Amino acid sequence: MRSFQIALLFFIACSASATPACVETYGSARTTYTCSGFTTHEDFDRYVSRDFPPHQYPDITFVLKDSRLDYIPPSAFIDTRASTLVFSNVQVSSLPEVGQGVHPFHGVISWLKRIEYRNGSSVPGTWRLLQPLTKLQALVFRNMPELQLTEDFNSLPLNLKKIDIENSTIRTVRPGWLSQLANLEELVVKGTNLNTFDRSMLPSPATKLTSLDLRHNELTSLPEDLTRDAPSLRTLNVASNKIRSFNEESFGPLRENQNATVNLEGNPLNCDCHARFLSSLPNSWTSPLCQSPERLRGRQVKQIGISQLLCD
Repeated sequence: MRSFQIALLFFIACSASATPACVETYGSARTTYTCSGFTTHEDFDRYVSRDFPPHQYPDITFVLKDSRLDYIPPSAFIDTRASTLVFSNVQVSSLPEVGQGVHPFHGVISWLKRIEYRNGSSVPGTWRLLQPLTKLQALVFRNMPELQLTEDFNSLPLNLKKIDIENSTIRTVRPGWLSQLANLEELVVKGTNLNTFDRSMLPSPATKLTSLDLRHNELTSLPEDLTRDAPSLRTLNVASNKIRSFNEESFGPLRENQNATVNLEGNPLNCDCHARFLSSLPNSWTSPLCQSPERLRGRQVKQIGISQLLCD
């Protein structure tokens, strides 16, 4: 992960301030409006277009990148009708406190469904700042260093459906991290240094959670109650971690669901007696190759008779 941090710092350092500018690019169903090189809050009034008639711009992604700002003014996104905001390599020296009456997303409260923080961008001091965003459905992090995953995330709008963290480093993760987000449907933590995951990090019950993606992290085990009280869970992916032994209890409810898909591949599985239950997994489950003992290395556990899966 240190190499990731060095690369990110190099990227930020090399993003020299260019002349502020905003450009439009068009996709099949949406417009991306990208502004870059902003150095002051006044640049929003100087360079941002406010002419986005609905019949021409049904779906707008507003990207602000490579900018160093004193603060984001309440008028920053007024009349842009942006449904997605992306901050990429954006440093903000002064972030508003909750209750100051100065909300940086004031202009898109009725539209905003997705916010992305990328490449070391500044994040709010508290997620309570996003509470007025009643349409917000997804919060995304990409290439972000030293994320603090604390109970403050429970201050996010209750309508939030997805949290997606990828290719980032995590400084802190707390047991009750997302425990109050009862409408959460999808959680992705992928390509990070996450080395522990507790059931208490999720709502209980997690009645709407359908997908849990924890691949390419540094997990060494899964909690026994991982899938408990998650009746809607259909997809679990813990591929490419450092898990040597799986507990059958971790997957109890999923084994009873014929539509469930589970991916365990890429873990250094120790094929002993504790792995016997893996030999009878549904075909929709992907199991890892045996890493040990040496006599079973490289073999699929499903192709090994349980009489060979021994404990000392």
